[in-house]
Amino acid sequence: MRILYVGPDSREAAALAAMFAADCRIDYCAAAGQLPAAKATERPDVVLYADRFEALDLRPFAQALGWPPILAIADERDALPFGPPCTGVTAYIERPLSAARIEAALTVLSGGPLHEECPVGYRSPAARRILTLIERYAAYEFPVLILGESGTGKELAARRIHARSARHRGPFVALNCAAIPEELAESELFGSERGAFTGAVQRPGAFELAEGGTLFLDEIGETGASAQAKLLRALESGEFRRLGGSALRKANVRLVAATSRDIRSPGNASHFRPDLLYRIETLVLELPPLRERREDIADLAETFAREASHGWKGFSGAALELLAAQPWPGNVRQLKNVVLRAIVLSDGCPEIGPEHIFL
Repeated sequence: MRILYVGPDSREAAALAAMFAADCRIDYCAAAGQLPAAKATERPDVVLYADRFEALDLRPFAQALGWPPILAIADERDALPFGPPCTGVTAYIERPLSAARIEAALTVLSGGPLHEECPVGYRSPAARRILTLIERYAAYEFPVLILGESGTGKELAARRIHARSARHRGPFVALNCAAIPEELAESELFGSERGAFTGAVQRPGAFELAEGGTLFLDEIGETGASAQAKLLRALESGEFRRLGGSALRKANVRLVAATSRDIRSPGNASHFRPDLLYRIETLVLELPPLRERREDIADLAETFAREASHGWKGFSGAALELLAAQPWPGNVRQLKNVVLRAIVLSDGCPEIGPEHIFL
């Protein structure tokens, strides 16, 4: 592999050369505008860009090199999800650099599979497309908005993005916005200081608890106007204050939000702030309902049954056909409950038949 390092720190380039000494060649260039003519004729496999992070257009630079992927390097303090992107950058990775982190990013960007086997429930074309997007989005630090009906597995998708990302060693903090009273939303998101309101104690909020990891805001479409305004401010500035506090704190999180509400339609503009929507929909993942991925139903049903029953014997062909024919308005969550009910009703029978299935 040939790697071109672009940045003012020659010591970091030397460290990379030592890191990849066995199987890579590292070329060094102090800045994108200082690329020697000889280097421009040699296409690197990847560019590691560690120069300044103003809103640049690196496309002419990439074109001169034959359009290799460009991985932009930044420190954690740069709060990548909130900073302006450089046009032409393929993905962002954070220091400290490691061979494993760089190779993982390249594997995702190349579209190569990260696992030899397709996970259970992702065998249909619709589900495979979602899995591909999940793996690609994991290599980036931009916010993700997951859309889908109730029960389609939005939190599972968010957890997979986190698990495949460079932040996988950090916490994954999930907050259900629909379950929080509007008057408590700010303290749940940003924390509170003692005395901020009646009964308030000093406690961190979701942004602090997710430090260095991923913050998942489920049902973000249910947040009230006040919480939306404060959330927008935190995402734009990368800073926040605890409720009742004066100290300014840095937000070092990757935001993944989800909603079953169609917050992108013009009819919802009065409820959900358009400027907040534009901030969180950098990457969009639309999960298909179960009725659009019927090829996955048998796999999912058998997996749920196997996990719930040690004496599992199997579904009859007629039972699987019946399951595949249903509309499943409750999606995967409804399918799981139907399977668990069928296990109980089929107790003592050699297999689960259509007579055991009730929606």
